[in-house]
Amino acid sequence: MNISSQNIGFAVLFLLGLILAFSPVDEMNVSKVADKELLLSQLHSQSNYVEPEEVADWIINKEPGLQIVDIRTGEDFAKYHIPGAVHIPLERLLDKASLEMLNSDGTIVLASNGNTKASQAWLLLKEKGYDDVYALHGGMNYWVEIFSAPKKPQAPYTDDEIFRYQFRVAAGPVMMGKQVVPQQQTTVTPRKTIKPRRRAAKKKVDEGC
Repeated sequence: MNISSQNIGFAVLFLLGLILAFSPVDEMNVSKVADKELLLSQLHSQSNYVEPEEVADWIINKEPGLQIVDIRTGEDFAKYHIPGAVHIPLERLLDKASLEMLNSDGTIVLASNGNTKASQAWLLLKEKGYDDVYALHGGMNYWVEIFSAPKKPQAPYTDDEIFRYQFRVAAGPVMMGKQVVPQQQTTVTPRKTIKPRRRAAKKKVDEGC
């Protein structure tokens, strides 16, 4: 799908509007937004997202430098959060103390209830120069859905679909806090690398913010 220059221009203004809406005026530096059309392209292709299964794989295998940042309210965070996540509400994401908590040398995964606010947070950190940062695709609503009660794919199903289902079943107890992350990776380690970041979503999972 081609994107016209006019559409790109409108989208860039929208992106900057989101950034300005959440950035303190005295800290804002529009010139630091590296490549506005590149950001738009990443949003359009959904390459700013990371899939829940890949995040779960990173957690289980203790991926070096991984940091999961939960940007929801304190109440939502207290009810349930991804194992090992730190809590930084979206409205405080650019505070000095919050930025000092972020792992600028590692991989940052931003989690909200859905896609919208996580994408806003992604834009803010991109503006601040963070490179290895992603928004959790589907947010916590989708995360809880697939790991608390995985649905077996209906036949005929592909090998990838059944593998994904089996991984969700195996990883679910750990991701939902019913088991701790194993010290040695055994049954829940995928047999192959899950790399769904560059693949467009097959279903709409943005339910909530």
